[in-house]
Amino acid sequence: MLKYKFNMEEALERAKFNTYKAKTTGLLSQDTLKKIKEESTDISLKALNNLCLILDMPPGAILDFEATEEEKESRKKL
Repeated sequence: MLKYKFNMEEALERAKFNTYKAKTTGLLSQDTLKKIKEESTDISLKALNNLCLILDMPPGAILDFEATEEEKESRKKL
């Protein structure tokens, strides 16, 4: 399961990126901002790319992978 390595909402605030900037720049949709607030990593690659641009970080600095028990079991079946 993918997880954010830190609180994305706070990181965006520190980068001075708010809902107004999201609307005016078109970099992140309202849906993506909602998902970030809910700590959901179910975002598009385009949104991830834009997060990288906004935060000036590569994807590996933003996301971490930790397999759930269900994912580990699925892996065994491969």
